[in-house]
Amino acid sequence: MLLNTDYVDPAELTGYSRAALQDLEINRFTLSRWLPHRIIDDLQFRFTAGGEGLTEAATFRAYDAESPIAARPGLTRVSGELPPISRKIRLGEYDRLRNARASSDAIRNAVLDDSTRMARAVAARLELARGEALVSGQIALSENGVTGTVNFGRAGGNTVTAGVLWSTVATATPLQDMLSWQQAYIDENGEPPGAAVTSTQNLGYLLRSSEMRGLLAAQGVTPSIATQDGVAAVLQAYGLPPIYTYDARVNVNGAAVRPIAVNKFLFLPAPVDPNSPDGTDLGAVLLGTTAEAMELGYGLAPGVEQPGLVAGAYTTQDPVAIWTKAAAIGLPVLANPNLSFSATVA
Repeated sequence: MLLNTDYVDPAELTGYSRAALQDLEINRFTLSRWLPHRIIDDLQFRFTAGGEGLTEAATFRAYDAESPIAARPGLTRVSGELPPISRKIRLGEYDRLRNARASSDAIRNAVLDDSTRMARAVAARLELARGEALVSGQIALSENGVTGTVNFGRAGGNTVTAGVLWSTVATATPLQDMLSWQQAYIDENGEPPGAAVTSTQNLGYLLRSSEMRGLLAAQGVTPSIATQDGVAAVLQAYGLPPIYTYDARVNVNGAAVRPIAVNKFLFLPAPVDPNSPDGTDLGAVLLGTTAEAMELGYGLAPGVEQPGLVAGAYTTQDPVAIWTKAAAIGLPVLANPNLSFSATVA
């Protein structure tokens, strides 16, 4: 296939696709608030499995005494290659002829629309990987010749199941569960979580739980269901972080799949601007430089414009068609995996 610049320049198409990706992750794929994109001009990721954990304290010493020697934590250095991810779509002979007869800009608009669609497909797969990393502390890949598991070394105690599932609203104790899990989070990290993330379904169980309704009883009257404002007040009173509902779904081979399963509850650090260039203490989605971006026809500046998602249009002659492709090299990486905590609650 030959790079086609007749309708839209690859640099412009890349910028258009990156804008679509950014918009999608702000408004729909919101796990980017905890694992934002970090652009790197590299093909590899490197991290220390397990993170640093609690900060070791120094000791005072007498004047002229030798400084005490610190010990390095027993951690494992992990590195690997960022896998490529791409998607393409065909504008066939018939559609091209029909668009050409509609207006002079119709084919250009079709290519732009296709680039947005392909950028969203790449974003959806990265969101699935984000959810898997946050829930399980690892990412397992087995698709299109890529097989392997990246284990970020999260502590086993950061994956739990509620003693009584919240779906058993009559006897579940979600507040006590959250307080217990928060203490475990503090014991591990030396700081409390800044956010809780769960599905609307699990929030509904929380609103209908006998424990929460009892806490919101007034003048001897227990509400049949707690309000979200009431629950927010209780969480604040007990020093718990706010709850963010997350119900995104993506299409995987015709099936609607949640990046975070409907029965999961997460403790995470406080959210950040998804456009943050530095990631977070928890981690980031590392995006490297694709082979496509290095092609001269793309017109992208090395080390500056090349890293990240790119898009281009290509032509085939027999049959005549225009293919629009979006490509990236990237993977979510948890730099401090113990800042994520996952519970099964339903």
